[in-house]
Amino acid sequence: MVDATGNDHAAKPLPFFWSWGLPLAILFSTNFMSGVVPLPIILLIMSGSFFWMGFACVLNAKRCRRRHCYYSGPIFIAGGAGVFLVGFGIVSFGADGLIIVVWGTLALALLTYLTEPIFGKYVN
Repeated sequence: MVDATGNDHAAKPLPFFWSWGLPLAILFSTNFMSGVVPLPIILLIMSGSFFWMGFACVLNAKRCRRRHCYYSGPIFIAGGAGVFLVGFGIVSFGADGLIIVVWGTLALALLTYLTEPIFGKYVN
């Protein structure tokens, strides 16, 4: 069996930064782009950041079988789609719809870490 810990990018500082830290920084930086960058570009950046993190989780789940990555990957991908759909007005969740999608996605992804102490860090 392959050593799961050795292949876990979520457990290594530099791969963690490239896979999740940088896209999170880019996502949060969109708060300061209003008035400088057109809204459609901001929405594409936000959506892309979620897709980036989602695909990093899916690849990490495939690589090392990290439990929370099996859940957070699809959550981030759905969040990217949600930002796109709500941001471009295809779906409406009201005036705060975009905020709901972004913070809801981040909260759900963070909650997936709770599965690890309960069921184990890696899927057998």
